[in-house]
Amino acid sequence: MVYLPHWPIPSTLGKRAINYETVFERMSVVLERLGNPHKKLPPVIHVAGTNGKGSATALIAEIFKQAGYKTHIYTSPHLHDCNERIVLAGEKISDNFLYEIMEEVRLASADVALTFMESFTVGAFLAFSKVSADIAVIECGMGGRIDATNIIEQKLVTLIMPISFDHMEYLGNSIERIALEKAMIMRTNTPLVVASQPEKAREIIALLAQDQKIDAYFYDEDFAILVDEENGKFDLKIGDEIIENLAKPALLGDHQYINFATAIVAALASEFELPITAIQKAITSVKWPSRLERVENNLSKILPTAESELFIDGAHNEAGAFALARWLQGQKDDKLNYVICGFSRNKCKKEFLEKFKNIAKIVAVTVDGEPYPEDAKRIAEIAQSCEIFDATAVQDLIDGLQYIAKKSTNKTCRVVICGSLHLARDVRKFAKIIQ
Repeated sequence: MVYLPHWPIPSTLGKRAINYETVFERMSVVLERLGNPHKKLPPVIHVAGTNGKGSATALIAEIFKQAGYKTHIYTSPHLHDCNERIVLAGEKISDNFLYEIMEEVRLASADVALTFMESFTVGAFLAFSKVSADIAVIECGMGGRIDATNIIEQKLVTLIMPISFDHMEYLGNSIERIALEKAMIMRTNTPLVVASQPEKAREIIALLAQDQKIDAYFYDEDFAILVDEENGKFDLKIGDEIIENLAKPALLGDHQYINFATAIVAALASEFELPITAIQKAITSVKWPSRLERVENNLSKILPTAESELFIDGAHNEAGAFALARWLQGQKDDKLNYVICGFSRNKCKKEFLEKFKNIAKIVAVTVDGEPYPEDAKRIAEIAQSCEIFDATAVQDLIDGLQYIAKKSTNKTCRVVICGSLHLARDVRKFAKIIQ
């Protein structure tokens, strides 16, 4: 696969580098040199939010795929290789094409100090402009107002998934400020679909939409769901219409019902012809790695019994922890719940760990693949301050699983790995080590 972990490094450009004031000034210079590929894209559905962006993006793309449309996808971050970020008409970009695209971007930005995200976003738009597709689903990297993806002016639909505290050093330390940043992806004359939100976030989004005279569709006001707890199916009510007996989401967790409903409404707002059969197939076939993804490899064999379960989940902030803890609490069996978690430095928050009090035991690890990992002992100390007194610190994933196997004394366990997406990479790496 193609790895571009250090490209481009602005400092290597020396005195030739032009430090334009804003992300869009920098990108516009390079995009113009490349023929403005961001203005040659198929219709765009733009997705922002704190949690659920990836799940919604994946389902929207799958709906269009099942309806017979060719779909481009742009997401971030990647788990294992950069190719994951760019999907061209349903296929992950090849090594050779990715190299060619990024070489064009490198040459066009020789005197412009682009960041990695800006460079890769330009590359994605360039790739999209060279390959035919019917629609593009593009996920914000972080925020929205000054996110590199927001340089696109013409959009078909904008979508804001649930907002919570994350990246406060960049987006602000209040829900209102974070909501403002993310809401700025909206455009006049473009339908806006809004997932379930904290009240203050919803107020900000509604105020901006009203000011811009945007047709906005809010969860629990303009659309809602009714879940049949016996079979997991759900009905989706949109205005006065009801889509009945939609299948149980392929992705685990009760929060996925709202994620899926929001994504379906966004897809329908595009006014493409999307048969209900395509939506049904998409709900049951969609995949999104590291979202309560069952791990069945050599690592899972470390656990004490064959019935034990191992999952990897992308939860890394307070809202993600809440959804994960709620899912664990909803499992009606006698399995012992463990959460193995690791974070980048200063990202471990009390608000994250306290969600698992009386629900799961905490095993803290130092993330092997994280450039600046938080010390496992520090994570365990924070957990203990939340009155999770049996929180334990170990060195890495293998040590954590071995600790659980020993501690559980042959009882069946359910283990979820979360806190840093670098742990998803470690799951694959360590699985190759254990034979």
